[in-house]
Amino acid sequence: MIAILWILALPIKQIFAQQAIAVHAQNQPLNKVITNLRDYYKIKLSFNDDKLALYKVNVNANFNNAEEALKFLLKDLPLTLELVNDVFIISSKKVNHNAQKLLLIGQVSDAESGESLPFSNILINNYPLTTDLKGNFSYSSTDSIFRLQVSYLGYYKLDTLLQANSNLKIALRQSTFVMPEIVLTSTQTEIATLTNTSSGNIRVNQNVGEDLPGSSDNSVYNFLRLQPGILASGEQANDLIIWGSYRGHTKVSFDGFTIFGVKNFNDNIGAVNPLMTKDLNIKKGGYGVEQGDRVGGIVDITGIEGSVLKPSLKIGLNNLTLNAEASTPLFKNTALVIAGRQTYFNLYNSYSVSPPRNNRNGLRDVVDLNITPDYVFKDINLKFSGKSIKGDSYFISLFSGADELNSSYNTSQRNLNINGSKDEENQQYGASAFYNKVWRNGTISSLTIASSGLDNAEAKSTSLTQQNNGAFVSGTDQQFGNEITEQSVKFTHQLPVTSTKSHLLGFGYIENRSMLSYDDVNPSQTNRTHDNKRWYAFSEHTLYLSQKFKFVPGLRTDYDATQQEWYFQPRLSTTYRFNPHFKMTASWGLYHQFIAYNGVVDTEGNFRYQWTVSDGNTVPVYHAQHWVAGAAYEKNKFFFNVDVYHKTTDNITRFVQNAQGRRTLIGNGRSTGIDFLIKKEFKKHSAWVAYSLSKTEERFPRRGVNNIIIYNYERAPQDQTHEFKFAGLFNIYKFYLSANYVYGSGFKSLSLNNTDEDDVPYNRFDTAITYKFKARKYNLDAGVSLINVFNTQNLRVGNLDRISTGQLNTINIYANTVPFTPTIFLKLAL
Repeated sequence: MIAILWILALPIKQIFAQQAIAVHAQNQPLNKVITNLRDYYKIKLSFNDDKLALYKVNVNANFNNAEEALKFLLKDLPLTLELVNDVFIISSKKVNHNAQKLLLIGQVSDAESGESLPFSNILINNYPLTTDLKGNFSYSSTDSIFRLQVSYLGYYKLDTLLQANSNLKIALRQSTFVMPEIVLTSTQTEIATLTNTSSGNIRVNQNVGEDLPGSSDNSVYNFLRLQPGILASGEQANDLIIWGSYRGHTKVSFDGFTIFGVKNFNDNIGAVNPLMTKDLNIKKGGYGVEQGDRVGGIVDITGIEGSVLKPSLKIGLNNLTLNAEASTPLFKNTALVIAGRQTYFNLYNSYSVSPPRNNRNGLRDVVDLNITPDYVFKDINLKFSGKSIKGDSYFISLFSGADELNSSYNTSQRNLNINGSKDEENQQYGASAFYNKVWRNGTISSLTIASSGLDNAEAKSTSLTQQNNGAFVSGTDQQFGNEITEQSVKFTHQLPVTSTKSHLLGFGYIENRSMLSYDDVNPSQTNRTHDNKRWYAFSEHTLYLSQKFKFVPGLRTDYDATQQEWYFQPRLSTTYRFNPHFKMTASWGLYHQFIAYNGVVDTEGNFRYQWTVSDGNTVPVYHAQHWVAGAAYEKNKFFFNVDVYHKTTDNITRFVQNAQGRRTLIGNGRSTGIDFLIKKEFKKHSAWVAYSLSKTEERFPRRGVNNIIIYNYERAPQDQTHEFKFAGLFNIYKFYLSANYVYGSGFKSLSLNNTDEDDVPYNRFDTAITYKFKARKYNLDAGVSLINVFNTQNLRVGNLDRISTGQLNTINIYANTVPFTPTIFLKLAL
């Protein structure tokens, strides 16, 4: 058993270098002699305790300094002495290191639960690398000593010296690091949020967001909406709009399978259970070749594995939903986790019909009627994970979720009786199997097999009659159906990282299928089914041109077997670290997307969205190009980050539905913007300010005067010039106080007669207080969260239904954003 002992001594080596050293030992093990010298003379030492115990020494002499004494003790032994950063390192003599490469292979995990810590940040001999999904890493060097620094979001950092090891286990805790060779404490922790690891990248762990205002069933989104570049004003919890992207351009995956998203009427419930969430990796743009099939952002969520040490139970209860997660060990090194959520009380006041509130946002001039639907939600997760005798990792993850939304209204507007209803059901499923192996030569391979899908059914009807005589004016009776499925296989192979390079290879297969049905009378009469099968491969080569400069070229190739076409996607990224506190990044890449979440627009300007697999003709493959540059500064818990981006997207499809049928429009879009983030952590408190300045435009053909086709750029529906966000979390004794505020300048999402008043600003202020009680066998959290404290009525993107009255005007039926919502919650962990 290797034991590496760190001993802190005087900070200036010249002091102890001139100190006289007396050594008196009679047939004593060398490790004990060295230990006595360390304790008495306060010398910084690092050595293999078991190896030194093999040798016995006899000495009775005085020396001028520590180095002289140590060299005498090691004389004629197969050991060497090095002085590195004021630390004397005793190690085995190097043997032909020019021909022999030594490996440091390890895994980073949580010391208490045993959970692997994915995508941990590691610095070995000043060269950065990141662990894989299971916390594994591999580094090759001719040096016998490895200077290792390990950090993970919310955990204390590890900084130590190691010798080559092919089975290193690094377990991080909140105040103590535990390793087979070392026990250390530290007072420095990694910041709760890590950005700028690469251009447009945000990393978040499972604890972030749980103390922010909002429902505990959606703590992931509570945090994401407060980050720059991620649209908060639209309140799209399950369809994140990142850097001006369109709906469906952002990919959300959980444990390797795609989440297409249940309806989630507003942001009280997220698509992924926060109790199942361990790590989030958000890539706003300019990402590498391993990620594909989207032209927007990537949200990659890693689920927990469960404890292999002891059973555990977590229960979250509030006045809206019940959430629970249970974990238990099964066999040796295996664990089973099950979690579920259920709305046991109608989330919203069912079938509520009311005129709009009159507040500072001025929506009373836009909205004629508010509708609050009846909404029911439930989901379940099941995950089995473990490790083999040889240390291989694996898991099987299953998910199923469903929601149902029903609304009806009966009101009088403008001398008309209006009756209407809207019913919608969504069912989402997902499954994945994963296997990860670390080979003896340090390479790391992983295999993922996944399947997921979403089934949507919607029925909508309206009837308008005259108030005075009951004469029928107009009506609709529509039914829609949409289904999207995905099956995939993915294999990756990572070569050991060295001081000069690393290499990632991968290939896979994806198959998508979509089904559309629509009719005013019988949905089975109009069906469209599309399939797409494609193979892909990628290669990414990281070059460390110096300890400060990293250059990453890569190539991803997709072969569309259905259309028999090749799609090449080169990508580049660079990072230059000026010093430990400041660095700059840049990236560029081409991207393709083979499924589309297309907008269907009716004659009144109402939007409805549907998933469709690209067929190369009616629905072409999306093409996008990303340019991203960023800079980050971090020192003394102060963090500043800026990202600048420009994106173009071609082949955006939009359908126009009218009485004559459906017409297809194909256009393109562009988005330019800059994000700022300023954050400060002080003691147990943190606060940050985020600001985004952006412009998103689209260009579709439309007829102008004299039927001339106009093809000019105009504001896109999701375009918003300004968005400002503030968040603060404060810990006072056992109380956690938090507040956040979001301001958005508004969208051009309404067809108003006066275009100067298109923008309706967004304002929302939330606050919460939590009391945390920790006992020996359980933890208990209780608190109150207030969402939209001032009850400001806001507009969501594409959430306004317009009904034609046949009198050259329309009636606007609006489904609410989050109103003032007090939530009382209780969390219990056993």
